[in-house]
Amino acid sequence: MSTENTQLDADIEYNLKLTKWILKPLGVWSIVTKDYRFISKLSSVFIIILNSFIMFITFMPCCVHMIYRETDPAVKIILMGPFGFCLTNCCKYYFIIFRSNIITHCLENLKSDWARPKTKQDRLEMIKNVNIGHNITKLCAIFMFSGGVSYHTIMPIWSGSTVNEANETIRPLVYPGNEIFVNCQETPIYEFIFILHLTCGMVMQTITTAACHLAAVFASHVCGQVDILKSQLQNLVDKESLKIDGTIENRIASIIQSHVRILDFSTNIEKMLREICLVEVGASTLIICLLEYYCMTEWSNSETINILTYLMLLVALSFNIFIFCYIGELLKKQCNSIGESTYMINWYKIPRNKGKQLMLIIASSNNQRKLTAGGMMELSLRSFGNIIKTSVAYLNMLRTVTE
Repeated sequence: MSTENTQLDADIEYNLKLTKWILKPLGVWSIVTKDYRFISKLSSVFIIILNSFIMFITFMPCCVHMIYRETDPAVKIILMGPFGFCLTNCCKYYFIIFRSNIITHCLENLKSDWARPKTKQDRLEMIKNVNIGHNITKLCAIFMFSGGVSYHTIMPIWSGSTVNEANETIRPLVYPGNEIFVNCQETPIYEFIFILHLTCGMVMQTITTAACHLAAVFASHVCGQVDILKSQLQNLVDKESLKIDGTIENRIASIIQSHVRILDFSTNIEKMLREICLVEVGASTLIICLLEYYCMTEWSNSETINILTYLMLLVALSFNIFIFCYIGELLKKQCNSIGESTYMINWYKIPRNKGKQLMLIIASSNNQRKLTAGGMMELSLRSFGNIIKTSVAYLNMLRTVTE
């Protein structure tokens, strides 16, 4: 029997707990929740400007150094990885802000889905899918922050100081180029820049985690709604349920309404992630290729710490693009499964003039909902395989050029 959700506030808070934790440090949470208080708007603008400034003053000196000062092609290749990662995360950050209205719409739909009357089993199904989305986010965060923190702290410390031709001790920094503007070897300037680079790394890892989290939490919500809709379809001609819930016309109307909401939600997910996925596919292909190259280079140099760090980053980025491709595959299959479930019920027991309405569900399910990279490339498990194969092909080309 469907009942009002008496634990509505607690359920919504639990569902959006990680979303709030991740989007707040990026200054996006108050934007997507339409918090119009002056202090909230001010803090949001301040955080966005601060994060942008941190990333800008980190990768711009690195860019200048890589293009105009560095002459060794091998070193340029080493710098292309962190520079590319920083640049793509800037793009993802602004695309998240640009699509904040769609994120807001998705959050409102999510809250209204929780508020709709449902059975105890439906609520448990939704909570199960929330946990799946949270677990994906936690895995992404663990991979990204483990590799990122190691890259920004352990690697430069482990490499140790060197002595240049002028007999000066040079302490390593993750991103070169700051010496163009200041003497970054002096104390406390060196410590300040070191912490600045670490902070930039934390911001970039948070952005990457945020993009993965938004995809995971909304896709898992769609899966929960699809499972509930399938349950309603299976119980459509159940006489006992029919006595409780009312006429079959009302139940079919409720099913069609739920299906329309699912399709609308899926479309909004694709719109929200379209540009982010495009950046993710392009960046992942190139950066995974570079990380594979770094692992091979450090293997020949027997640098264990560097190898482990690059492997963690390789796993993190591979997992990240895999999640986007898997979510694209999942959305397509879930939307298709609604049509299959509709066909498999005992529809022949439904009066002919009423059963015709179910044909709309079957017909609309054939119009597949896909997750695309900029509307140009469908994300699926096959796409993930193509991305990995392309990165390996680039790796072979890179090795041929550098050897």
